[in-house]
Amino acid sequence: MTTEQILAEYFASQSDKAKGLGETDSLLERGLLDSMAIVKLISFLEDRFGVQLSDEEFDPDNFETLKAIGALVEAKRPKG
Repeated sequence: MTTEQILAEYFASQSDKAKGLGETDSLLERGLLDSMAIVKLISFLEDRFGVQLSDEEFDPDNFETLKAIGALVEAKRPKG
């Protein structure tokens, strides 16, 4: 399962708005991300993928789509 597929399942478990969500669909335009949803997402990313995000990475572009979040996670994942 790809990172994007895991993220799609996560969003589907959080909201009916995620039905049919594609890798490049805007999460903001779909109404899937607000301040509370981002806090929950960050916690999920840290727990599920073992990543730690720096303040500089809290850029809206990094959270616009499943593909963008997936790229961020893959760049931050521990190597080994």
